[in-house]
Amino acid sequence: MWKKLAVAAAVAVSFAAALPGSANAAGKGTIAILVNALDNPYYAAEAKGAESEAKKLGYDTIVLSHGEDVNKQNELVNLVIGKGVKGIILDNADSNSSVATVKAAVDKKVPVVLINREIPKDGIAIAQLSHNNLQAGTEIAQRFVETIGEKGEYVELTCNLADKNCVTRSQAFHQVLDQYPDLKMVARQDAKGALLPGKQAMDSILQEHPNIKGVICGNGPVALGAIASLDSAGKKNVVVMGIDGSNDERDSVLAGKLKATAMLQAQGIAIHGVDLLNKYITTGKTGEPERQLTRGILITKDNASHVKDFYYTK
Repeated sequence: MWKKLAVAAAVAVSFAAALPGSANAAGKGTIAILVNALDNPYYAAEAKGAESEAKKLGYDTIVLSHGEDVNKQNELVNLVIGKGVKGIILDNADSNSSVATVKAAVDKKVPVVLINREIPKDGIAIAQLSHNNLQAGTEIAQRFVETIGEKGEYVELTCNLADKNCVTRSQAFHQVLDQYPDLKMVARQDAKGALLPGKQAMDSILQEHPNIKGVICGNGPVALGAIASLDSAGKKNVVVMGIDGSNDERDSVLAGKLKATAMLQAQGIAIHGVDLLNKYITTGKTGEPERQLTRGILITKDNASHVKDFYYTK
């Protein structure tokens, strides 16, 4: 219930700011930013990057979360279209189901830029910006082998096998790890992308496989859950690596617990998405390819201090 109230409050505040007569009424109009969950660090970073860039370019913003619910997403898209937004930045709730959502917006002359998750159709969204999960997964797997060696037992905790991005990361891991016949995966479990399921999965696996050398994880919360489990079991020498790059992961890397992660540039793709949307609104085209991939940045103890809110400062 509190989430619904929070969303309603966010809608009210954002819409009030966009009404005629407000301080920014002389601006360029309003851009809607729709992400999964504003209480999740990754999605909050997307929203932060997009909102900051939109305001810098002279737009008002409406920032909402759909909770990875396709029906809620459709309601919110229709809502913001009714409010006359100039365009939409969307991290969609489901790739396949969101094709109709994007098409409905575009049919009403509201351009959409997709960030993080693509849809399986070209020529509808004006841009589809996602992370290079294959590259990020490959780099982490390579560092994993370098760290634990080419022989021994390891575990994979996937982030959410219903998410194409997580499937791609797992495939990338195995393109590297399966090349080493003496490196044995003794367990693989879907930890649903969250810390508590990650800890619970690791607790269970350790009972059957106490001699593992490493755990490779599909995202950051799962990796932090695995570390919590290993700490409780007194397993201080098991190598854990993941993908995401949150502030909590950064701190764990600096503390020497998480050995490496690949930071996904959440703010970077959101900022670029707003820039492309602005180009389309002002000129009728973006001048760039529709589908674009952004590299993950390998984060170790040497460079972790450069990470803040899924943004890397040199």
